[in-house]
Amino acid sequence: MEYGQMAKYYDLFYKDKNYTKEIYFIKNLIGNRKTILDVGCGTGIHMHLLESIGYEVDGIDLSKDMLEIAVSRVNGKVYQGNLLDYKINKKYDVIISMFAVFNHLKSYEELEQGIINSYNHLKNNGVLIIDLHNGRNDGEKETNYNNYKRIMKWQFDKDHFIEHTDIDYIIDNKIYHDTHDFKIYEIDKIKDILKKYNFKYKLYENYSFIFAGDNSKNIEIVIGK
Repeated sequence: MEYGQMAKYYDLFYKDKNYTKEIYFIKNLIGNRKTILDVGCGTGIHMHLLESIGYEVDGIDLSKDMLEIAVSRVNGKVYQGNLLDYKINKKYDVIISMFAVFNHLKSYEELEQGIINSYNHLKNNGVLIIDLHNGRNDGEKETNYNNYKRIMKWQFDKDHFIEHTDIDYIIDNKIYHDTHDFKIYEIDKIKDILKKYNFKYKLYENYSFIFAGDNSKNIEIVIGK
């Protein structure tokens, strides 16, 4: 439900997200490369910001509701599809997947499949950037915007490396409940997948050029082709 019925409120609840830091990180990685595919583009904010500094950006997302919002703010093409098996008859200089899209996958097998599918849509000398959430703690957070409220509570299952989140949206005095499970990936197992294909890669943390560790809040997988 979070990415369907709540799509029109999505940007409000993430209005304080530091998109500028993420765009700066991407720009520093990709340099003069021009064409980008945003996998899991959501409402198109990363697409819009990258277009505003001269890149040509297409997007793909599973949610039709999110894409309807994206179309209103971007110039590039948007496609509906699954990151595991999408097929676009085009290759890109850069493919990005930001904001924990790959954490929605269920297993390392799916992680591997998703990486390979995007890698196969890269041009030679292309760059693939995958942003992973790396939550390892329990917590809660409340976000308010006028008459809208979102209350999130999450627990980390250290035996299965799953972060389970319960979400209550309070919209015009009505309560909507949602849940999602994030797969949390261990760095050594990520490296095993990347080494299997002899990828040239780096693992950075928190949209910086500091190498990631087990306790990094976010992990950015950067693969060169």
